[in-house]
Amino acid sequence: MNSERTLIAVMVVVAILAAIPQLPFSSWSIVLVVLGLIAGGIGQLGDTTERTIFYVLAIALPEFSDSLSVVPTVGPWLNQVLDHLSTSIQGMAVAIFARALYGRLMPASK
Repeated sequence: MNSERTLIAVMVVVAILAAIPQLPFSSWSIVLVVLGLIAGGIGQLGDTTERTIFYVLAIALPEFSDSLSVVPTVGPWLNQVLDHLSTSIQGMAVAIFARALYGRLMPASK
C-alpha cells in the first residue's frame, strides 16, 4: 500500500473518530486539514480532470451530505462523517492547487 492510499485511509478513520461525540478531542478539524494537505502534496494528480474532480468534491460534498440528516438514526452521523471527510478533501484541494500554481510559476528543470 503506497503512502497516498495510507493517508486517505487514515483520513477516513479520523473522520469517523471525529464524528463520535464521546471522544474529548477538540482539534479534529486541524488534524483533518493537515492530513489533507499532506495527501494533496504528495499525490500524483497530473491530470486536469482529476484535479477538477477534487475541486468540485471539496465544494459539493458538504452540500450533498446535509441531505442525509433526514434519514432516521444514522443520517446525522453519516452527515458528520462526510462533513469531516470533506474537510480533508478541502485540504487536499488546497495542496493540489498550490502544486499546480507552483508548477506554472516556476520554470521547468532540464
